[in-house]
Amino acid sequence: MTASRRDLLLITGIPGTGKTWYGDKFASEFGFVHYDIEKQQTLHRLAADPTQFIADIVNQNRDTVVTWGFAPDDPASVSVVLQFKIASFKLIWFDGNRPAALREFQKRATVPEIAFYTQMYRIEDTKIVYHLKPIIINPFDGNGQFKPVADLLEEIKRP
Repeated sequence: MTASRRDLLLITGIPGTGKTWYGDKFASEFGFVHYDIEKQQTLHRLAADPTQFIADIVNQNRDTVVTWGFAPDDPASVSVVLQFKIASFKLIWFDGNRPAALREFQKRATVPEIAFYTQMYRIEDTKIVYHLKPIIINPFDGNGQFKPVADLLEEIKRP
């Protein structure tokens, strides 16, 4: 597989849109390597040396998906997102059916619901989507359910 033919994806977006779930599915169903930045071990590796972390991923020469619900009001995190973009990662922003996203967020019950609203405020306040200019993808179908994995991956891969 040549570097120009592989997929390097950075999936970010609003809470509850299935970033990590889709990353896991891309790995298990389509052979992607998945890095979940919200896992402590991965976050520590990234924080230690973002440039080297990204270079190591690129040098693997494999289809890769990185998922990260980063803090849009943290300049260091935004800088790292831009480094991924410069390194030829396709920057994907999951957004769309916000009531469905809130419902999915509530299902996790790993953090208080206020965290959803706080992140949404940060996203809107910083205008991060405008600044990053990602490809915006709605991961939900018309019924507020996650789209089939293969369909979403096909949508992401469109030029």
